[in-house]
Amino acid sequence: TVDPNSYVASNFVGFTTLMEVAKSQRRLPRVVYASSSSVYGLNTKVPFSESDRTDMPASLYAATKKSNELLAHTYNHIYGLALTGLRFFTV
Repeated sequence: TVDPNSYVASNFVGFTTLMEVAKSQRRLPRVVYASSSSVYGLNTKVPFSESDRTDMPASLYAATKKSNELLAHTYNHIYGLALTGLRFFTV
């Protein structure tokens, strides 16, 4: 990665900012956010399944996307935000 800070700034910091704005709304919005198939990391099982492990990221990009999924879970648990993450695949 040429500029790892760009992933941290756009994915992690940007997502946290979005969560903070969402939780501060008078009526909590429903949020759909983009994750990535990269969260499957070093998983060698094909095809992937939603229940497969995602705790072995193979890149900083994947780690930041996984961190967003963990943040979403936490914001849902603490603040009741309705969040849906979509793991996009390259075709």
